[in-house]
Amino acid sequence: MSELQTKLGGGLNMLQGSLQQGKQKLQVAQEISQQKKLINENAEKKAELLLKMGELVYKKIRTAELSDQQLDVLAKEIIQFDQRIYQSQQTLVQLNLSSQQGKNCNGCGGPITADDKFCGSCGQKVEQAQAVASVETAACPVCEAEVPAQAAFCICCGNQKVGGEL
Repeated sequence: MSELQTKLGGGLNMLQGSLQQGKQKLQVAQEISQQKKLINENAEKKAELLLKMGELVYKKIRTAELSDQQLDVLAKEIIQFDQRIYQSQQTLVQLNLSSQQGKNCNGCGGPITADDKFCGSCGQKVEQAQAVASVETAACPVCEAEVPAQAAFCICCGNQKVGGEL
């Protein structure tokens, strides 16, 4: 009987050892997961700060508060993207204005026409596009976009007026 007890005791000891090892592995896995989570959170916060810093530097370059040859080259590339974005936005505005007949209500999505004052589906007042008055413009020296002459900043690239002109 003592031989059976010895074998059972040895088996229990091995089982307890295995359980202890499994518990330790689980704890290590949890710590690894927690550290990975901290790394990801801190990397996201770092990325947000770098983005804010980059935007601040870009703004200082645009307003001539900061000048650096390498940064100026990058800023010129950004201005090209600003031009493309601005041109696409202007195209969207023109497309939206030209498709007034097929317009939908902002409230319910129901169809409305340019002559409607209220939506026939939900009764919401329809905001009609107003005619754009002719405004004197000037070309921005940075991106060459036509900007209202009285504007303080270029509406395309954000360049600030200097000496009353863009």
